[in-house]
Amino acid sequence: MISSLLPARPWYVCFTKPRREALAVRKLEEQGYEVFLPFLTQWQKTRDGWSRKQQVMFPRYGFVRCSRCEQSIAPIRSTPGVSGLVTFGTVPAALDEATLEAIRSLVERQAGGAAADGACPFQTGDAVDISAGPLKGLSGVVSAFAGERVTVLLTLLGREKPVAIPTGHLTLT
Repeated sequence: MISSLLPARPWYVCFTKPRREALAVRKLEEQGYEVFLPFLTQWQKTRDGWSRKQQVMFPRYGFVRCSRCEQSIAPIRSTPGVSGLVTFGTVPAALDEATLEAIRSLVERQAGGAAADGACPFQTGDAVDISAGPLKGLSGVVSAFAGERVTVLLTLLGREKPVAIPTGHLTLT
């Protein structure tokens, strides 16, 4: 009951310097602010196969809020790695807890899918386009995957046929 009487502490949108999100987060946390920097896992094709790479969901943006009600947001703009707060005129852009929780749950769902075993970005049921090879330009649905090959169901001559295609020739649609 007491917590409902306390004023809500909004999350502010922080604008960082290019590729300095991690520095800004660290320095803001050192000053006692709560910080949220969402990351996404992206698949990247390398010479040795597929690998996962973490990247910031919103490049140059993070979310920050005061840990205590009496804490000021003024020091944020002079924090190393931070360009300033996003504002509308002179009013800092703020998010409510529900919006931030929706972003958190999106990140957690995506991270849960990326943590699945296997070194292939394709999952059964994914829609894919063939981007190279003799079947370039066709689309299909992944039915199985193993190592460097993915079995894709293609509609050829009015019938669905499973075709094994190298992973490097596919892109998710």
